[in-house]
Amino acid sequence: MNHAPPEVAPVTQVAEVLGDPAASFWLRQSLRSALERDPVDALNDALVLASVLDAQLRAALGLNEE
Repeated sequence: MNHAPPEVAPVTQVAEVLGDPAASFWLRQSLRSALERDPVDALNDALVLASVLDAQLRAALGLNEE
């Protein structure tokens, strides 16, 4: 899956993700859902989710910094 550089218009980025056959169903559904929400709330929730998933992965790989 290609990640568009920041200078690409958001509408183009959305279309690329939604049209990418390598993008998971979950990602496409989550993006569609997020686009219906307040963008600040959607981003804040996405950042929390990314942080939680990062911690889960680090724990699963034994990479916790303790």
